[in-house]
Amino acid sequence: MSKVKHTLPIAAAAIVLTAGSLAGPRLVQTEPVAAASTTAESPSTTEASSGAEASANAPAKTKAGVRVAATSPEELLRLLGERIVAKDIDGIIALHEPEAAIVNWDGSVIRGRAAIRAFYIDWFGSNPVLTVNPRQTVVAGGWRGLDNKVRQRTAAIMGDYSLEQDAADGTRESFTGNFCDTVREQLDGTWLYVQDNPYPPHGGPAAPAASHH
Repeated sequence: MSKVKHTLPIAAAAIVLTAGSLAGPRLVQTEPVAAASTTAESPSTTEASSGAEASANAPAKTKAGVRVAATSPEELLRLLGERIVAKDIDGIIALHEPEAAIVNWDGSVIRGRAAIRAFYIDWFGSNPVLTVNPRQTVVAGGWRGLDNKVRQRTAAIMGDYSLEQDAADGTRESFTGNFCDTVREQLDGTWLYVQDNPYPPHGGPAAPAASHH
């Protein structure tokens, strides 16, 4: 597997969140729950359950059999991290807009839910352990209705991360870097990913490739 496919969409894959500012969900979205769809290899003990165990224990599901939806950018980050730990592919995809994208370290872009699904299934084989530090969230934009409430806002989630995973030769490799992700509020008040970018450029054309080390 290439390094590009091994590389994680960082803010989306918050297996360990260290900012301490992520609140619990406040709203349940009545979205049907489908079985987790993944063909990943056996995970490390620090990373995720799989198969029937993941389906039974996935923290992203409620007792009523519906998925919890994010009502803030911070909750969206946390929920996606939980679903990655559970290897809940369908749950991960449900947190992305249909035309969402993931930016790779080489500048290429993975577009749409089908391609994002394939990316996660492939990436889970690298037994990743990730620490994400969200440092700043900026909410802006949208439109104000007659009730004076602003809807369909956009937010940028920014921070840094460290990642350990299996290399192509079977050894473990480590990366550090920064991320800047874009998420958007939906008409029902929930939030979804628009763009997951773990490699924002810093100062020059070589920066995106350098930032994953």
